[in-house]
Amino acid sequence: MDIQLEKYKLVEWLIQQNSEEVIEKLKNFKESFSKDTDWNYDISETEKLFVEAGLKDIKEGNVFTNEEVILEINEKYGL
Repeated sequence: MDIQLEKYKLVEWLIQQNSEEVIEKLKNFKESFSKDTDWNYDISETEKLFVEAGLKDIKEGNVFTNEEVILEINEKYGL
């Protein structure tokens, strides 16, 4: 299947549509498809809380550089 050709055919078909019902169904499909593929819908509430906490830490400057982490690991484990 030539995916580009199929997309062009779909676009051509869509341009020819005058039915509000068809357009509405396509909009709903697009919205539901977007939600299904968004990682935010695939994680648990606990995971969302951890992400939010991490973003808050970044915003507040509570972060470490890679160099700082490597230095601490090396000191802790004598590497």
